[in-house]
Amino acid sequence: MDPEAPHEPGHSVSERLAAAIGSYAAEGGPSYRHVPSELVVHDFFDGIELNARALLRFIETGKMPTAHELRPVTELAMARLANGAGLQEVIGSYQQVSADLWRRFVSESEPVDRDGALELMPKVTEYIFNVVTLIATEAAHRSADPRSEARDRDRAALDALLAAGVAAGPFDVGRPCFVVAVFQLSGAPGAGSSVSALKSRIESIADVHLRLDLNGWVAVHWSSRSRQDAVADFCATLVRAHDETAVRCWAGIASSSTAAGVPDAYRTARGLAATAHALNRSEFVADLGNLTVEYLSAASGPDLPAVAELVAGLSAADPIFEHTLRIFLEENCNQLATARRMHVHRNSVTYRLGKVQALTGLNPLVFTQAASLHAALIARDLS
Repeated sequence: MDPEAPHEPGHSVSERLAAAIGSYAAEGGPSYRHVPSELVVHDFFDGIELNARALLRFIETGKMPTAHELRPVTELAMARLANGAGLQEVIGSYQQVSADLWRRFVSESEPVDRDGALELMPKVTEYIFNVVTLIATEAAHRSADPRSEARDRDRAALDALLAAGVAAGPFDVGRPCFVVAVFQLSGAPGAGSSVSALKSRIESIADVHLRLDLNGWVAVHWSSRSRQDAVADFCATLVRAHDETAVRCWAGIASSSTAAGVPDAYRTARGLAATAHALNRSEFVADLGNLTVEYLSAASGPDLPAVAELVAGLSAADPIFEHTLRIFLEENCNQLATARRMHVHRNSVTYRLGKVQALTGLNPLVFTQAASLHAALIARDLS
């Protein structure tokens, strides 16, 4: 700090508050028990900036922002409630984040500014109390809304279907096919509008109910069409929604012809989404037809290291041998296609696959042994 420079308290407070927010953002922001962290972290940064600006205006002018001016802040809190968080959790998180940020602001201030920052504490407390009151008031107002009661009933019905295979409420529709999609998010700060847009597109699909969890969300679609057609149409709709929003995520898909089979379909879809996420698959939709070996490898749990040991010999060798093997497997064990993709002669591919056999004892040109190599590579990727 230049000792000759004039001291501008308002500008200084603004800069230091922005720095505190930046530090907090770098650590990932707050967490909720029932809301996907990606949704929270993206919207959080928008909300905290709104709060910071409103707080600064209050500090500078002494005039508390009106409920209308703070509407964007309360709407973010209402979104948390709609997504499954409780009122106590929403208010508690807001208070905790506000306290954490203010402590940071004070501790990171220069000694010459620290006394002034501490003197602002009564105004900060008054502002936080005002926002908490607005959130509680709005939540009480909306709890009397019949639409809120209907959402709660539908959520309970969806939980019963996923946990126990009981078809009630919107799911008691008679001889449907149920398709379950479990979404695993892998977002980054700044993509909040895209995540929200994808969620809105999924919710707008006919005969779909959505439930959020900590990893992403679960969508259940029911249809009177054949199981194959219902799955194909739902997947195509999901792919279009994903392509329009470009959210980084995976959707594990499974289906059941009865309500009683939905819990098993849910478990399978959850495993497929987690596997696709762990392997960083390029495809958005993950189903058993395209991810069988990967899914079974992930499900093997404690056996993964033993399976991965099959390709241990490749680890200390020239990486080109493993790289060639992976491309060979991706190209459906076609040597010519592998050579073209790697821009080498086919004889080079044959030589490298021979080295793979020498290093592992498994011949990539024999189907069963190629399948074992494929499973071993997946096991190592998952370990």
